Amino acid sequence: MLETIILSAGQSSRMGRDKALLDINGVPAIIHIINKVMHVSDLIYIVLGDNLDTVKSEVLAFYGDTNKISFIYNEIHLKGMFSSVQKGFAAISGKNGVMLQLIDQPFISKNVYEELASSYNQENLIMQPSYVMGEVKRGGHPLVFAPEFKDVVLSYDNDQQLNDIIKKYQSRRKFIVVDDESILHNLNTKKDFNDKLTG
Repeated sequence: MLETIILSAGQSSRMGRDKALLDINGVPAIIHIINKVMHVSDLIYIVLGDNLDTVKSEVLAFYGDTNKISFIYNEIHLKGMFSSVQKGFAAISGKNGVMLQLIDQPFISKNVYEELASSYNQENLIMQPSYVMGEVKRGGHPLVFAPEFKDVVLSYDNDQQLNDIIKKYQSRRKFIVVDDESILHNLNTKKDFNDKLTG
């Protein structure tokens, strides 16, 4: 089993409302994600910003006060996503593989999470799902990291870019081909969301 970090501290400025609370068939997006990652996760950490109270109340309304889900407040979330990545990695045990899930990808299928969990091997520092388009293989999310990546993340200043760090460990990254194009698509605008709902 993995530990999962869900990043949901962004301002969602282009969307115009909190992505975690987007309504998908009557259920908030954050709940859709939790429902899928829960089956492969021992613990789930949700990193939040100004939306801490609203998202926490929605999650607790669905799951109750469970010790499987923790809420982490990132008081410096305006510094960027990597500050939230660090908050999440600071909270994990450092003993298990960790999956990093973005809030703006609620449509990824349950099969992707199951495939990543079953393929997990801590000899690979980074595992990344990929989708083949024509003859091109494109990497997406969520990423799965070996326990030792905690120390890597926490060794950097909070103004870094996660992608830049991952590139430094390219030789220890393994791609897992999945049959779900959703791993490539982030929901950034209302149009993105509506297109995904109706598509």
